[in-house]
Parts: sequence; C-alpha cells; structure tokens
Amino acid sequence: MTPSNSPDPRFNGKLLTYDPEAIKVALSSYYQSLSKLPYIEASDISYPPKDGWPNITSLNFESLGKSESVLELLKYLPYLRNPGKEKGYAISFGTFAIDYSAAPFTDPLDISKAESLSPDLYWEEEKIKSWVVPLTVSEDNVWGSWWLLDTTDVTGTVTEWAHNDTTSPDSDYASSDPRAWRNTCGETRLLEELLMEWREKFESLHWIAFSDPTGREKIWNDEDFPRDRDTVQCEQLQRIIRAHGWPDDFRRRECKEALQKWDEEYQDDSCYTKS
Repeated sequence: MTPSNSPDPRFNGKLLTYDPEAIKVALSSYYQSLSKLPYIEASDISYPPKDGWPNITSLNFESLGKSESVLELLKYLPYLRNPGKEKGYAISFGTFAIDYSAAPFTDPLDISKAESLSPDLYWEEEKIKSWVVPLTVSEDNVWGSWWLLDTTDVTGTVTEWAHNDTTSPDSDYASSDPRAWRNTCGETRLLEELLMEWREKFESLHWIAFSDPTGREKIWNDEDFPRDRDTVQCEQLQRIIRAHGWPDDFRRRECKEALQKWDEEYQDDSCYTKS
C-alpha cells in the first residue's frame, strides 16, 4: 500500500506526508527521556545496526502478511528490551512497547506467539491491514491500549484499537479510503504529539512508572478524582523522587534504592493510611 495523498479528516483535512525518520526520532526521544527517570534503564534501549535488525526480513515475517513498507519501518526502529518483566516496561497505562527485534520475532519467527501480539486475534472479520502494524500491546485487551501505526501516512499517525467501546471514532473515512479501517477504532493521533503528551506527564511526575508490590508493572497518577489509594501512593512516590533531586540534580541510583525500600515497606494495605 503506497502512502495516501488524500487530506486526513481526523486532522482537519491536513495532508500528511511520508516521513519514517520522524517515527524513529519520536520513539528514540521518548525512550531516552523515560530512562532519565527511575524506571527504564538506558541499557535496555536497543538501536538498530547500520543495516537494520537482521531478523526483520520478508522471508522471516512472511507468515504475518505485512507489507514491505511495514518491514522497512520496523527494521530500523529502536526498541525497548524486556529485562525479564512479564510484558516489559509500561510506557503508558497498561500499555507496553512491542520489540520486533526480539522473540517471538527472531528467526525463525514463532507464528503463534507473534500473532498473539496483535489485537485482532479474536476479530477475524476485522483483521489488521497488511500496511498497519501495532507498536504497543495492551495489558489484557481491556486495560491499556493497542496503538496501530498506518504506513499510508507515516508522519506518523497511530490509531487506538478501541473495540472494547471505551472510545469512539472522531471522524469517518470513505469505504474506498485505505484508512477506512480506522472507522471501527478510536482516536488517531500524531505519534510525536502523543509521546510528547506522555513525556510531559512523566517528567512532571503526574505519572510515575514502577513495579507495584505484586511485581506488576504499573503507572500511578495523581489526577484521579475522587482521591483513592493510588493517588496517595503516587504522592508518596513523588516525594521520594523529588527528595533525590528531580529534575535538576537527580541522584537516580539512590532514588531507585529508596523506591525499592518503599516497595518493601508498603507491601500491605496499610500504605493507604501512611504518608
């Protein structure tokens, strides 16, 4: 599928142009910004070799039925390595980045496991198009988001797979438009703007990513209303991070140790009443 040359009704009729480099830069910048916080390790950000990821080839990915434009993009993207967590690092609420350079996509590709990393596993009538690829996986298909990148306008835009009816489309495309698959999905965003929005939440500490007492990757926030247990915990985590110099003189290693101590101390429900 070649890039669309039609104005996009979800962007006030703006004509979006092909720019895969913008996608690479947006993801790299986002991962690097998160690595400054006490969660993602910079060593877990993997950058492609000069000739791209060797496992991402037409032959190895043949069973997934993806277009050459998808493969060419994935071959040169940065990825977050999973350091042994169940789904990897959480990069938004219940949302985890997919690493196409690692298992189950390594050669030979494990088709059953690879297909499980796509939201259409149980939606045969609405299979994701060959020119569309998920960049993220949701925690359980209800909590968290699958963000799908469309290589017909890879400035790039991502569309939220929203078949759980949590969101509704903001504009329709003609049935003949290659972007018409979005009509059954949620909102469409410019990837760069979406990641910048998330980045600002993390850097302001309105969002804090950390493992909860059960070992589950979780993002706390202080914006819930009414206030609840998670709000109180988020404020406790904010105080720990700021006490270690965030953002201007941040002692990251000491902060991670302090957060681990907090995690060990607040293993039970008593953490709701402490401050």
